[in-house]
Order: sequence, then C-alpha cells, then structure tokens
Amino acid sequence: MKKIHSLSRIALDAAIIGAGFMNAYAADETIRELAKERGRFIGTILNSEWFNDAIEPEFEEIHKTQFNVVVAENEMKFDATEPKEDEFNFEKGDKMVKYAQANGLRVRGHALAWHSQVANWVNNYKGQKEKLLAVLKNHITKVVGHWKGQIAEWDVVNEAVNDDYNADWRSTNSVWYEGIGAEFLDSAFVWAHAADPDAELCYNDYSLEWGLREGSKASFVVEQVKRWKANNIPITCVGTQTHIEIAHETTPQNVRALAKALAELNVTLNITELDIGFPKGSAGNLTKADYAKQGHLYRQFMDVFLEEPNMGEFVIWGLTDAHSWLDDQQGKTEGLLYDKQYKPKPAYDSVMASLKAHPASEVKSPYPDSILNPPDSCKTGNCGDSINALPRFNNKQNLSVHFAGRTLYITGLASKTAAKVDIFDMQGHLVFSAKDVKDNIEISSIPEGLYVVQIRQGVTRLTKQIAIK
Repeated sequence: MKKIHSLSRIALDAAIIGAGFMNAYAADETIRELAKERGRFIGTILNSEWFNDAIEPEFEEIHKTQFNVVVAENEMKFDATEPKEDEFNFEKGDKMVKYAQANGLRVRGHALAWHSQVANWVNNYKGQKEKLLAVLKNHITKVVGHWKGQIAEWDVVNEAVNDDYNADWRSTNSVWYEGIGAEFLDSAFVWAHAADPDAELCYNDYSLEWGLREGSKASFVVEQVKRWKANNIPITCVGTQTHIEIAHETTPQNVRALAKALAELNVTLNITELDIGFPKGSAGNLTKADYAKQGHLYRQFMDVFLEEPNMGEFVIWGLTDAHSWLDDQQGKTEGLLYDKQYKPKPAYDSVMASLKAHPASEVKSPYPDSILNPPDSCKTGNCGDSINALPRFNNKQNLSVHFAGRTLYITGLASKTAAKVDIFDMQGHLVFSAKDVKDNIEISSIPEGLYVVQIRQGVTRLTKQIAIK
C-alpha cells in the first residue's frame, strides 16, 4: 500500500529520532499504523462527494492509508436509507461497507433516531404515537438488521438534548419527542440491540465538551446514562461530537472529565465528529502561529484520548479543508488535518507526535481481544485491523515534575542516577535537551507556551504536558 506525506515530515522525523524521544520510525509511518498498535481506532468520514464519485483521487488514497475507522457523512441517515415509507435504499451504505471491508476499516453507523434529516413522509404521522413507534421500530430493525455484523457501532440516538442552560430532552422540532415522548430513546436502544446484539450502541451529541457543570448537556447525559444502565437499557457508549473553534482551549480537559465520569458507569466515550475551525473571516490571513495553535488543540485531544482507558474511537468530521461542512454550514473554516491541496497541516504532525509520545505498551484499549485480534476468516466491518497482542511496559511511575518560575523540579529520581530531560513542542519538535540532571534544571531559553516534557532515568520514564509562562 502506498504511503503518504513522507517528505513533508523529514524534519519532524529527524528531530524526534535525534532526541531519542520515541522509537525511530520510517518516514512513511501513518496514523493508522500507530492507532492499530495502540488498540485504538482513529478515522474520518467519507464525504458525500465520495459516494457520488465526485472527489479527487488523493482523497481515497489518504483515507484508507491513514485511518482505520470510517463513517458516512449523510448516507446512513433516515432520509437516505428510507426515503419512502418501508422502501429502503442501502446502495450507498453498502458501497461504504464494501470499501471498509476491502481496506480493513472499522465502520460506524450514523444515525438511527434523530430529529433532523428525517424523511418528509414521517411528518404525515405527527402526534400519532403508536404509528410513530411502529415507524421508528421498523426503520431501526431493518437498517441495523441489513448491516448486522458489518457495523461495529451505531449512533442510536443523535442530538436529543436541548440547548438551554438547564438541559433536558429536546421537546420541540422533534417529530419523535413530540409524538412519542422520551420513551422513544429507550425503545430505540432496545430495538437496535435486538437487531444486532453485538453492535456497540451510542448516544451522540454536540456541546458535551463544555463541562460537567450543573445544567450542562454533559451532566444531563451522564445522569441519563445512569438511568439507562440501572434499567438495563443496552447503551455501551457516548459520542461527543466536539465541533469547536480555535479559541475553545478548555475543551480537552472537559472531555477528560466526561470520560472519567462515564468510566465509572462502564461506558465508553468516543470523539465522533471533531473539527477545530478558525473564524470564517480569517481565511487567507492565517499565520504559522495560528496553525500551530490549531495543532496544539488537536494534540491535547489526542493526549486525552490515548490516556483515558475507556476511549476507543477518535473520528474527525472531514479529511481535507477542500471538502468540509464548516464553510457552508458553520461559519468556520480550515478545521481539518489536511489543507485544500491535501497537504498535512501542523495538526497532522500534532496527532502523530501525540501517538508517539504514548508508547503502545502503555496505552490501554477498551476493546476485547475478539475485536483487536479477529480471526482470519472475519470479513465484516466489526473486524477492522488485526492488532497484535502487546506486552505492557512494566514501569512504576514514581517520577513527578513541576515548575516554579523557570526552574523545572524533578522528584522521585533513583539515588545516584541522573536523568535525561527532553522538551518538545506540541508538534513533536525537540526544543530543549539536557543530560545528567539530578533534581532540577533552569529552563530560560524556551518561549512561553504549551510543551511536552519527558524525563528518562534508566527504564523509568515520565511524559507530561507543561505550560511555560
């Protein structure tokens, strides 16, 4: 399989290899390969242009080379799959599943019960509860059943929480809630599970990245997950869409807090629709520093994703800025890993740097071995890449590090043994290195900003994100 973008990363490779920050890697190494080694799935959508054979050849080559999970932009939604009552159209969805199977990609299904992009004929039954229940059950049963064993994970209910400060279910402009009530959500999960008992089933929504404060969407969803679990509703995952702007710097840690809250409920958190856009009016005026800042945010999300053991999928809502919903529908621009010429941006380098900063032996996967190491005969979208079993790095993390002014202090070092200190920017470039550090070292030459510090002493290692002020 042809590899992409080797020349554009030579400088990054050289810096990382020279620093000893991570294992030397070939210039053609990919996000997909690193995700596979870590038991995680990182991917992006197939844009509607792909389904219509109206996209550049570079798109598919990069897509299948760099990523190991895929989702359709629009082609598995209600209006696409059931345009007329009880008349189903699976052609485009089948095209994606066939593509995924041919290229070893895990498949997400998006979305079954949503107030938007519902076929117009459904509105003929507004207010008719029993009929709407029958319509929704029939849709879920036949769509999930058609792809049984081929779709690894479904967004069963999408965007059902309102946008008010005191979050509750979206009660207006939703044919399902207005006609059925909140029970449509519970029923949707039950029907999806009956149609494919092995599929992961998610609740998916936007603005979950704003934190767990009282009245927030995230706190409301956590409480609903508690209720679902207590009532044996078969929910296994939550998806945080995470469509954000470059100024939203606190969101990665909010996602971490949500992951931890869901981990207590034995539920996976997936990032399902990430993009980090600039204000649309900034197009053409963006600087290297702007793109680096975008990379910083992508890096932080990937760090959280790899460090929280109940996070399994990281999906970006687009591959290239040449094909993105941001400009037309969101008033934002240039929010993806590749620019309009299919060249990787600093955001791409940041994702790669994060993956390499988290050795495979130290990343825990939420998936069982049956998913990570499927049998050779497996031909379904549930399989994805076969991921080799990896020994865990036996390393007691007794080290700790903190800053006071411009002095970096290290505690927990073994006596009589010095440490090596390396500091990298968020794209993985080495900016400082020192050997034979005993307990502290002055850091005076590095500009203010976010960095990653790595301390090595023998086989013991500590990697931590720091802010230099």
